[in-house]
Amino acid sequence: MATPSESIITPLWKQVQEFYPHLLPLPEQLPLIEAVESFYQDYHPGLLLVETDLQGSITYVNEPFAQAGGYTPAELLGQNINLLRSDANPEGYFRDLWNTITRGRPWRGKIKNRTKDYELYQIDLLILPIPGPDGTPYRYLGLAYDITQHLQAERALEQLRTDLEDSLRYARRIQRAIFPTKVNALQKYFPESFLLANGRDIVSGDFCWTARSPMGNRTFLAVADCTGHGIPGGLLTMIGYNLLNQIVLYRGISVPHQILAELHKGLREYFLQEEAEETGRFVKDGMEIILCSFDYSMEEVQFAGANRPFWLIREGELLEYKTDKQPIGGENLAEDVEFQIFTLELQPEDRIYLFTDGIVDQFGGPQEKRFGTPRLRQTLLEIWSEPSMAKQRALFNNRWKREWMGDLSPTDDATLVGIRILE
Repeated sequence: MATPSESIITPLWKQVQEFYPHLLPLPEQLPLIEAVESFYQDYHPGLLLVETDLQGSITYVNEPFAQAGGYTPAELLGQNINLLRSDANPEGYFRDLWNTITRGRPWRGKIKNRTKDYELYQIDLLILPIPGPDGTPYRYLGLAYDITQHLQAERALEQLRTDLEDSLRYARRIQRAIFPTKVNALQKYFPESFLLANGRDIVSGDFCWTARSPMGNRTFLAVADCTGHGIPGGLLTMIGYNLLNQIVLYRGISVPHQILAELHKGLREYFLQEEAEETGRFVKDGMEIILCSFDYSMEEVQFAGANRPFWLIREGELLEYKTDKQPIGGENLAEDVEFQIFTLELQPEDRIYLFTDGIVDQFGGPQEKRFGTPRLRQTLLEIWSEPSMAKQRALFNNRWKREWMGDLSPTDDATLVGIRILE
């Protein structure tokens, strides 16, 4: 919809120039002013009209204009327009207004007036200088809209947005306090490692989870991508985090494929409520995850996955292990599921890379295409030999985020973990 300035100023200015009878006595002008008011109210309900002489004395005012200030038209006729003026406008605002219209140029702006009861209200005002016989201004015709409620709604919406962002930032702090979002938290168990976590929104739907078994003989690492992002994804990360802790730390389950099966059952307890079972409609939220269990000496790794691969680079060759093509939860939430387990012997200087699909799905480059799995494979093969995992992270971040993503917005939450196996 056009703004008042777009829909009024051009046609009305032409009408005023063509029809405004500036040589006629004031009483004979009133029918024309009323006709202009009637015409434009058909298209712009609530139009406020006021006319003043060159000294600012009100010579005509319609009912809506008077009512906006808490007056009747009779109370305003003959009064100076400054009766409505408040001190809430910027310094020099009215000086600019008068300098503009006295030169015969139209002026438009937002003015904070005061009502009869000294309450503030705001109007969007267009002032048209009406030329006299000599071409200089003869009257000033003001057309306005009361935008007080609109501005109040805007302020309320802005406050709501601010409150929401503050809440999300606090939620992010909670996430970061719980999850190893900083490399030093990951290095507690994996001294040579890096973590690249790039959220699409303030709160992320990806998470990285690490733990040591109650017996102290196994170290666990998981990288998960929960359904959605933002608030829904962030809430699901907390559920996943708590379930993994319960399964591994409190129930003592240490085999990856059994952990994932129990994680799936745990989501059932959260989402398959009695009402959903009766209606046959189930919450389809879930997660994709790769979960690893390392022995204490880091000579062996067991892993299982739900729609996420396990990548190992050994002596310059990238080995990809594809896991089960089914998520935790999701469409199969109503059923028990089984996952296969993989066991690998590790060698010194092996590199392990775990990632969520936000890495390969990120748009960028000259043609704004997906980063893609082949490009991820190529990038890791170019940087894997760098012994410092911190340097690897910097190299990858420069290639993926700075060069590829550039100024584009994140497509999805994205997480990449790299581990170097030490001797």
